[in-house]
Amino acid sequence: MPRLALACCASAESGPCPVSSSYFRRILHIVRTSARAAASGALVSPLEGGPRSPAPQIHSQEDRITMRLKPIRTPLAAAAVLAAALAGGPAFAQEEPEPITGDPTAEPGLELRGELDGDRYDVWANVLGLTPHGSEETYTVYCIDIRTPLDTESPYAEGDWEESGVANLESVRWVLFNGYPNVGAEELIESSGGEVNPEWTDAETAEVAYAGTQAAVWHFTDAWELLSDNPVKGGNSGEDEAVLAVYEHLTEDTGRVPDPSEFIVDLEGEAEAGYEGGRFGPYTIRSNAGPVELEADGGRLEKANGDIVESLEDGEEFWIAMDESSSEVTITGTAAYDLPVGRVFLATTEASLSGDAANRVISGESQKLILAEPRAGEVPAEWRFALDAPTDEPEPGGAQLPKTGTGLTVAFAAGLALLVGGLTATVFAKRRTGSVH
Repeated sequence: MPRLALACCASAESGPCPVSSSYFRRILHIVRTSARAAASGALVSPLEGGPRSPAPQIHSQEDRITMRLKPIRTPLAAAAVLAAALAGGPAFAQEEPEPITGDPTAEPGLELRGELDGDRYDVWANVLGLTPHGSEETYTVYCIDIRTPLDTESPYAEGDWEESGVANLESVRWVLFNGYPNVGAEELIESSGGEVNPEWTDAETAEVAYAGTQAAVWHFTDAWELLSDNPVKGGNSGEDEAVLAVYEHLTEDTGRVPDPSEFIVDLEGEAEAGYEGGRFGPYTIRSNAGPVELEADGGRLEKANGDIVESLEDGEEFWIAMDESSSEVTITGTAAYDLPVGRVFLATTEASLSGDAANRVISGESQKLILAEPRAGEVPAEWRFALDAPTDEPEPGGAQLPKTGTGLTVAFAAGLALLVGGLTATVFAKRRTGSVH
């Protein structure tokens, strides 16, 4: 599953910069308005010929697949146009990355006995997985749509909670964090008060833990109730008791875990930031999405004591210092994250994935799935913008912002706004991506 803010261009001696302050405040408004994870967004590079931000990637050992970045078209596009006008070149928007897609798998599981809408409703809790396109690894998923059969020939694409229309997903996400496989199969059964039959294989133990977790998921998504009397149809010794124990453990006193898209990255300090001692700042990182790694080419990012910034945590400050021979600064940022537990995947069609469909299929005729395992990933991004430092030294004890007419006055503000706006987009890209929270 970010927001942000930027620098003021006034000092006590000079007053507000007559050209840049109103534009600058507009940029701040644009970025703050657009930087929430629920918005849609695009990355921009304000200088002509500058490298475009690469598509967000997620990695699992050897494989890479592209995550979907929900675009913030209007706000960042506006900032890009302003930056282009000030920097003397057009801004480029990154093409919208593709969604995470994959193919479902199903292995034999246990048949469960239960009730739905007051009637008997028995159902197979087959062990489901999702293999992302371009990957050889399969991730555990659960059905969140008991009335719809699974079509293993239908491709799936990452969606969001609102698109799925499934109830009680906050409770389901709690179940996933506390169920299998995030808790080991044997540990889950025993901590639920059940017993593991010593004659079970590891696969059979996993089937029991999966079935109990799936039953709990259906309890919240479809109001399905597992029977307490012989809940496993044709089960072997101990399966009834163990599945029921896991189900009851996960449906009693269940907590709620919010939508994994609700991540925030913010940059504070615009009202106080200035130019002093050859550097600009300070700026404060605000993040609930983990540390953000930053690098600069054509300048350097420093802490208060002059140490070089490598990674910033929530609440930490940094300053920007230009190289003497440089007129441009390229800043790259990487936010590491997990594609979070609780991301929803919806059936689609090959035509929809290729872009050939006249009307994109968001949720096809196959059951909806929810990711039960986190997947490690990172989102790289790059921005380039022009900076011109003011020529006059500030009076002792007073910070000075760039004088009107220098490229830095507004181009720097726009560039930094785009930098943080880009990081914002890429961090919550984990939610759609990406995009994978």
